[in-house]
Amino acid sequence: MLTPSPQDLRVALARYADARIEDARRSTDATARAVEDATYTLCVMTGTRDIPQALHIADTMLGMRTPASPTAAGPHRGLQQDDSLQAA
Repeated sequence: MLTPSPQDLRVALARYADARIEDARRSTDATARAVEDATYTLCVMTGTRDIPQALHIADTMLGMRTPASPTAAGPHRGLQQDDSLQAA
C-alpha cells in the first residue's frame, strides 16, 4: 500500500468531516453520496474497510513524526500533536 502524504490525508479527513456535517444538517441524496464518497476515499487511503478503522489509521499516520519533520526537531520532540478526528 502506498502511504498518502499528510496533506492529502488531512484534505480527505476535512472532506469527510464537511460531508458528515452537511449531511447531518440537511440530509439529501447528494449529501449522503458525498459521505459515501469521502468514506470510500479514506478507506482506500488507509487500506481499511470501515470508517472507524480508517479514522483510527489516519490518526495514527498523522501522529507519526519523521526525523526531518520540524516538530521532531523541536524542544517537545517526545510529545505528539493530537490531530484526531473522532467519528460522530
